[in-house]
Amino acid sequence: MKIRLIIILFLITIKLFSQAANEIKITDLELPNAPAFTILDYSPTIINTPSTTQAFTLSVINSVNESKGFPTDYALEFTPYWIFSKKKRNLTDYVIKENQKAYSKPYKNLSFSLAAVKKDTIQNVSIGIRTNLITVNRKERQAFVDTLLKKLDKFAEIVDKNLMLDTNPYQSGTPEYNQWDLDKINKLSTIDEYKKFTAEIYTSIDTLETIKPLFTADFGTAYNHFFDQNEFKSGKFGRYGAWLTLNTNVKLGKSSKNYLNFYQYTRYLIDETIFDPAVLAYKKEKNLDVGAKIEFQFNDFSIAYEYINRTNQKDNYRSVGNLKYKINERFTINGGFGKNFEKTDNLVSFLGISWGIASNNDLDLVAKK
Repeated sequence: MKIRLIIILFLITIKLFSQAANEIKITDLELPNAPAFTILDYSPTIINTPSTTQAFTLSVINSVNESKGFPTDYALEFTPYWIFSKKKRNLTDYVIKENQKAYSKPYKNLSFSLAAVKKDTIQNVSIGIRTNLITVNRKERQAFVDTLLKKLDKFAEIVDKNLMLDTNPYQSGTPEYNQWDLDKINKLSTIDEYKKFTAEIYTSIDTLETIKPLFTADFGTAYNHFFDQNEFKSGKFGRYGAWLTLNTNVKLGKSSKNYLNFYQYTRYLIDETIFDPAVLAYKKEKNLDVGAKIEFQFNDFSIAYEYINRTNQKDNYRSVGNLKYKINERFTINGGFGKNFEKTDNLVSFLGISWGIASNNDLDLVAKK
């Protein structure tokens, strides 16, 4: 009975606010750099975490120093969980159950990416995969979940007391039956207590989306194949890499949107993209990259600095400053400036935009029986 009443309650709420019946939409989704880009070190930042992503994310990067005009470098990243899942997700599965344990299901954040990047006469094609391995949630998040559950119970009480749809005297499905329900709903929507709890529960859901975990461990891997002089037969192995990113988030002040984020990054990289003129062939290198990143996040704007050292090579490192601004839930602007790993032609100056194509990211408010 309680589950039915909660569903009815939110049918009313959604009717008032012109939303889909018995659903909310997860809108605070991340638009991160795709692994198919970062394997080439060709992005504003290569240290990031695979938070909950849009179903599809299209990333467009323009290298400012090359002044190419219209960008020619693209990446498409997609998350199967948001696309192919036939089972309807609900608020309990997505928020409450995941919040009750100190780890996440890797398949929920698993993403695949494809990228095409052209540098001089070289056309690069890459594929990548990443996911979250471990997430440790904040106690604050649990407190918000507990508050949300109490408010849902209170909603059920309000509906049970004021709506009483089970007393509808008309036959189900008839115009009279529907009109009787609608009149009851319209009357309930004017009750101050109902309006108060409606606003509070949506505020709780919005806040949950912005609370970062205490700690995450994420894994990514990618492969690159490249072609020279636009010749298909010239295609050969370019790069393969696998990396682990550890992330700790420290809350700044009372706002759940302001954080100081620390990242530790380790990557094993096999690289066969460097041409050796002495032997007129590409040489293969095996590298271990170790680095860190510090990021200040203020609401939808963040500024960061990352440093990554190539441990088996003297004085070969990446040192880049990053800026990111989330325009809305669909668009994020990324920028980076600094030095890349290469000994020459190593200026990093990127400006990119990521477009998240929201698809199938609705959640039922409660599990349906």
